[in-house]
Amino acid sequence: MPDRRIVSSNINAPTITVPGSKYLANRYVAIAALVDGASELTNVPLNDDIVAALNAIKALGAVVKIEDNCVQIQGINEFARPDLIEINCKDSGTLSRFVTALAANLHSTVRIDASEQMRQRPMQEIVDCLSDLGVSVESEKGFLPLTVKGPIAGGECKLDASRSSQFLSALLIACLKAKEQTLIQLTTDPVSESYIELTLNAIKRFSGSVQRISSREFLIDADQELKAAQIHVASDVVSCSYFMAAALIGETSICIKHYDFDSVQGESQFFEVLEEMGAQVERDKDDLLVTYQKPLKGIEVDMGNMPDAVPTLTAIAAFAKGTTHITNIAHLAFKESNRIVDLCEQLKKIGVSCEYGADYITIAGGAALQATEVSSCHDHRLAMSLALLGIKVPGLIIQDAQAVEKSFPQYWQYLEQIGIVTEEIN
Repeated sequence: MPDRRIVSSNINAPTITVPGSKYLANRYVAIAALVDGASELTNVPLNDDIVAALNAIKALGAVVKIEDNCVQIQGINEFARPDLIEINCKDSGTLSRFVTALAANLHSTVRIDASEQMRQRPMQEIVDCLSDLGVSVESEKGFLPLTVKGPIAGGECKLDASRSSQFLSALLIACLKAKEQTLIQLTTDPVSESYIELTLNAIKRFSGSVQRISSREFLIDADQELKAAQIHVASDVVSCSYFMAAALIGETSICIKHYDFDSVQGESQFFEVLEEMGAQVERDKDDLLVTYQKPLKGIEVDMGNMPDAVPTLTAIAAFAKGTTHITNIAHLAFKESNRIVDLCEQLKKIGVSCEYGADYITIAGGAALQATEVSSCHDHRLAMSLALLGIKVPGLIIQDAQAVEKSFPQYWQYLEQIGIVTEEIN
């Protein structure tokens, strides 16, 4: 597995344009597979996760055509194929949840598996709900691999969404084609509320409808007539966070073109956290300008609604004055890695002063740091965030650096664009 060394940094690029959002693309791809017609998505980020999602819906019977970053999807028209369908979700936790629910629309038997790492991530919540909705599901103690045979009858189910909002998003999409009306009742307040809104908005783009009766109840009409859509995928706001961080750690400024200010995704407001730390933030039409004006200060911040920006924030906090206390992040333990434990243990190797518990991380900024080798823990967010420390600590080596291919395969090239030089080492 190739590693990556941060060689030098002289951030001098005034602007950057970031590729499309994998969060949006994942949802559009799943919904388009249920449409009776051809949808077209442009500015699609063809990273490992999205390629795996496109391969998955092809296996289910959708027709997919790719040209550059434009994807055409003809929805599934045969829901009762006699053969066994096999799908491998690779390293995508989102896909494993989404395609499990999506496959439940078929009369066919679908076997779903993923990488060894993804086999450790929980699936019991969606297994239980699909079973309640009339789907036959076989699994090994609530983990992948599992076998699904539908179709979804509809009815009522109770869902614990405290570990991941992906279970709910998956069910909201799949139940659009259930035979009867479906009522999903949450037994707890959901985590990552903004990602649920992201799903609801995506459903509307295809003329689907979900009635949110209360914060914990969702009513979905049966067998909805979804319509094909033409959608330009907005830039990924989490990917944007790395360039905000690079500018602040490098004590300069950067303009992010075509920033998605209208996104309901919590991470789209990450610049407000940076503003609280002392960064200067300006909006120029649809562009975002982030500028280092003075030394940043540590803050206390609830990151429950922007979990994927937590690793980015820890990299910035390492250079801030005082202590940064990040709270309400227990669900980070169930990501590609345990993003509480694994992240902090890697930061400690560099010399960052940090403590952590079940739902928090505390970073004391200003510690003396040293170049060493740290592991991405096969987690794209850790790889990209840890690399940012190399701006001030040249020579830092990121092991298993190709983990970035999960969401941002051109990440190292984009760093080069703004003046951060890296090299691949074996």
